[in-house]
Amino acid sequence: MMSTRIDRSLGLPAAMALGALLALAFAPAANAQRLFPDDYFFNINNPELDAKHAEMTGQPRPELAVTDWMNGDLSEGDLEGKILVVDLWATWCGPCLAAIPENNELAETYADEGILVIGVCTSSGQEKLAQVVEDREIKYPVAKDPDQETSEAWNVAYYPTYAVVDREGIVRAIGLTPNHIEDVVKAVLEEQPVASAEAASDTSAKD
Repeated sequence: MMSTRIDRSLGLPAAMALGALLALAFAPAANAQRLFPDDYFFNINNPELDAKHAEMTGQPRPELAVTDWMNGDLSEGDLEGKILVVDLWATWCGPCLAAIPENNELAETYADEGILVIGVCTSSGQEKLAQVVEDREIKYPVAKDPDQETSEAWNVAYYPTYAVVDREGIVRAIGLTPNHIEDVVKAVLEEQPVASAEAASDTSAKD
């Protein structure tokens, strides 16, 4: 944790002014870390939730404490070097179910570029996951969040909650509307193309 020492020789008024400026500089602002336009996000009108998501942006992604994978049993190693689209959803959520075809298309379109779509089924109704996967023809990996630890760690307050994580495991956006996920994916992909990621991996392996 960064500590700040105020020189008492400045005098009380000056020290108080300096302290106020430093507090303002290091205080988390609701949109301090937002890297994309406001209209990309659901929670722009929810300052408390927006601030929590802003604090996550630019930080390592929280753990995925999930079980019962379907469409692929993923480990942490499988996630390394991938751009992740994490969809935290619920089986009873109409907008979540409506977004599944778009998730399928995104997963298929960008699979060769190192994009991995992951569905984390949380909230109540997780016992219906297998049936929903079959009925809705979900083609990307999905898992359960049995103790809702993942939901809590990712500050989920509504469904679906979408996040995009870059190849280095850093959260680049969270709280996205479904129609802007691909915009964020394209932006991160332009910055971190798959060829560069593979070259870095090869170099690391040789070392």
